[in-house]
Amino acid sequence: MKLAINIAFGVAVCAAVLYAFWHWFGVFGLVYAMPVLAILARSIVEIVTGFPRFAQRLALRKVAGRYYEFRGRAMDIHIDADARCWVATADARKVAALPADLVLKRMAPLECGELGDPVQWRMTTQGLAQVLAKSSDPDVTKFCRWLEVDVARPARNRRDGRKVPA
Repeated sequence: MKLAINIAFGVAVCAAVLYAFWHWFGVFGLVYAMPVLAILARSIVEIVTGFPRFAQRLALRKVAGRYYEFRGRAMDIHIDADARCWVATADARKVAALPADLVLKRMAPLECGELGDPVQWRMTTQGLAQVLAKSSDPDVTKFCRWLEVDVARPARNRRDGRKVPA
């Protein structure tokens, strides 16, 4: 909205300057108005060059701050108010073999459920670590470590007010 207002204001000022100089000086007034427009051009150029960043923020606002990726695979992770990270089981199955959702619910009843946006089956990072602990696959071990180090720990640090190292 701010971008549209800035563009409209810049166009209105430029049009008013051009019209006033044309009205007072005729055709030569347009030539005389060019230095005035050059002064205003900097703000217009800033508005136009800021548009790609605005478009990017607009397109990514749905996932801003909650996009996670493990080895090129996007992971949908919901972080609740208690800083518990709930990983979509469909995304966790891209990395490791997991049983069906209802079986997971029986294995870890407090660590599994339907929630988030969009609502889907999710499991906490602790529950996933508990279920995947028996696996000997090195990718699964790296996945569990990634969940703890890059997802769960920063979420807890943000909740506790500690600064997250970059």
